[in-house]
Amino acid sequence: MKKIAITTLKFAAAAALVSSLAACANVSRQQAHAGVGAAAGGALGYLVTGGPIGTVAGAAAGGLIGAGVR
Repeated sequence: MKKIAITTLKFAAAAALVSSLAACANVSRQQAHAGVGAAAGGALGYLVTGGPIGTVAGAAAGGLIGAGVR
């Protein structure tokens, strides 16, 4: 029974990954840069502060900076 549950979980994770990648097929260059900036800013904010406030602030700042990059 446990093997069936693990297999189902793996299948669900793979389906979620494929659908999330398909959702990003038609984003503009500015949106893509904002997403990358937000991810990098959130990671850096967490590393600097170690808490959720720094993560959110870093993601916001990174998203704004990333959207402004040409």
